[in-house]
Amino acid sequence: MTNNVIHDEASASTDQRTPLLKVRDLEVTFRQHRHVVSAVAGVSFDIFEGETLGLVGESGCGKSTTGKALMRIVEPSGGSIELDGVDVNQLSGKALRNARTRMQMIFQDPISSLNPRRRVKDIVAEPLDCWKTVTGDERDRLISDLLSKVGIDPAVYGNRYARQFSGGQCQRISIARSLAMRPKLLICDEMVSALDVSVQAQILNLLEDLKQEYGLTLLFIAHDLAVVKNVSDRVAVMYLGKICEIGPADTLYESPAHPYTEFLLGAALEADPDSPINDQVLEGEPPSPIDPPSGCRFRTRCPNATQLRPQSRRTPRHQHAAPRLR
Repeated sequence: MTNNVIHDEASASTDQRTPLLKVRDLEVTFRQHRHVVSAVAGVSFDIFEGETLGLVGESGCGKSTTGKALMRIVEPSGGSIELDGVDVNQLSGKALRNARTRMQMIFQDPISSLNPRRRVKDIVAEPLDCWKTVTGDERDRLISDLLSKVGIDPAVYGNRYARQFSGGQCQRISIARSLAMRPKLLICDEMVSALDVSVQAQILNLLEDLKQEYGLTLLFIAHDLAVVKNVSDRVAVMYLGKICEIGPADTLYESPAHPYTEFLLGAALEADPDSPINDQVLEGEPPSPIDPPSGCRFRTRCPNATQLRPQSRRTPRHQHAAPRLR
């Protein structure tokens, strides 16, 4: 099997749009005692302006690490991250801080991502205060507007502390904070996985409304395949630090090209109790990122993988064994 299966190579080659985010050969490695852990290994993808790219895979496959590497929260070991044609991986100091205003991240745990000792209005205002883009009445008006847009009444809740809110409310506050600098790209790292199902739907509907209003582009990282399908224009499937398949959401879900994608989709339970249960079981455990398999990283668990026979090496006629000397 090949190392990567790119589902939409044909459409990608004919797409004349310039991507807002262009990632090429992204590498992230960590040192663990005497070993090197390859968390992200040569990941490449594009995100076009106004679209949502879903990134799915098993726990530990490198999804969140990829998102953090784009923000330089985790330092990449190699590759390029071009945002609007500027390689973020080559920036430092003030230039890097400037780039971060154009892309923001919403984290998985909404409660721990907010300072419990600060008031909500101060949490949302922190980016504005750091950059001093607005002051005085304009600052207060913008904070109230952001909180209102995410469903938090600033008059009632603006002076409360983050620790006084539920998980869903904290995630709304996180969204308001991420929009303060009017970014172009939002990286949503498992932003609804810690929330109840009913609250998930509310947050996702809110995110879609804000996407249209603010003209946002999203990288939506999640493990819930149903959620990813509903919010994404294209989906990338990740396994053991590599993207094994990427393509339009409808195409990928209806006719997956990579065996791992088939198993991933088959493992998702249908909401209909009368639907047949998929009895296919993926054997084995994911290999260690310290010593990943050669070639396709899924080959150790893939039912389609075969052992190639080595070609027989015949001895040429003119090469006979040396005669035994007496």
